[in-house]
Amino acid sequence: MKIYFKTVGCRVNQVETESLREKFAALGHSEAAGPEAADLVVVNTCSVTAKADRDCLTFLRKTAAANPRASIAVTGCLATLEPKKILAAVPGAALFSNKDKESIPAVLCGTPAAGDFFAVTRSHGKARAFIKVQDGCDLKCAYCLVNIARSELKSKPLDAAVEEIRRLSADGFAEIVLCGTRLGIYKCPETGASLADLMARVFALPGEFRVRFSSVESEELTPELLKVLKAAGPRFCDYFHLPLQAGADPVLKAMGRLYDTRRYKAKVEELRALFPGAGIYADIIAGYPTETEEDFAAALAYVRELGLSGLHVFSFSARPGTRAAALKALPPGTVAARSAALRALDRELRAAFAASMLGGETVALVLRNKEGRALGLASNFLNLELPGPLKRGSLVRCRIAAAREGFCLAEKP
Repeated sequence: MKIYFKTVGCRVNQVETESLREKFAALGHSEAAGPEAADLVVVNTCSVTAKADRDCLTFLRKTAAANPRASIAVTGCLATLEPKKILAAVPGAALFSNKDKESIPAVLCGTPAAGDFFAVTRSHGKARAFIKVQDGCDLKCAYCLVNIARSELKSKPLDAAVEEIRRLSADGFAEIVLCGTRLGIYKCPETGASLADLMARVFALPGEFRVRFSSVESEELTPELLKVLKAAGPRFCDYFHLPLQAGADPVLKAMGRLYDTRRYKAKVEELRALFPGAGIYADIIAGYPTETEEDFAAALAYVRELGLSGLHVFSFSARPGTRAAALKALPPGTVAARSAALRALDRELRAAFAASMLGGETVALVLRNKEGRALGLASNFLNLELPGPLKRGSLVRCRIAAAREGFCLAEKP
């Protein structure tokens, strides 16, 4: 078969799709250039916001109309939470919940299931390799359905995770990104080893490569884990994506988050002391129903005071089945205005972070070449433009020479 893969949503979804792509290829199937040319379309969906739902359903309807002969397999969070919506859009679709996702190649092709926790041997079209080591969440955040869509807490066995990283490094990947729904609660099912134990094993591997975390809860950066990360030196990317969600204590409490602004700030300060120059980014939700004007003003001041490196802004989206869905929504104009204000603050933070790096040296991973220049990613997640072309996927030491609107121009030291 010719197969087209469509992924919507998080890094975990992207890794899972890459693993499925490899498994189908191992069975002799090839990849279609587009859904209209496919015999099978595999759609890995997201349901974190109403927009994600709409995007998934729109793609499914268009695909079914453009290529009625194709089989369509739908998986991911929307398929897990809202199977009826999917079948209403594409009545003939084959549905696979998140729990059944890894079995898709086996079910559709009649072969034994791999059961390797979505292992990958390469990263399709990317300069970096992404691997999934953990899945599932048992938090009860008032706005979120992930604990329902991915309710089972699972982790990849320690030896399997280490071997996967070893293979990817030996294959030439100079940066490997660890992913999980809640990466910080990794626990080997065979030995009980923690994320700190896993990282200690990984950092002991031979080869020239570095490791980056995709996202981790601030409360799960334990002293033991931070000690291992600090000891790794340049092997660990000094980048932290710490979900914040709100910058005012009344809203955090209403959301059911595990920390308050004082504890979150203390963690940011601890990270800065351990990793000077680290990139520290956060998710934040604009327009949560209980957020007052005073709360929002406090949040803007708080985030600015923290001096984060950047924000990932979400407009609040009521998810049916959550506690927040029962709350009276703020006017759409208010939500839009707050989203715009946070995105403006994000641009301000990114520009300030880039400017703070002027004159310093860093190591960049070359992502791609464009018009005779190389585009790279610093250890702390700063976007760089370097004299090029340079070898894609290589690590290059450089000096920051200029900053422009959140990215930097770099030169060889």
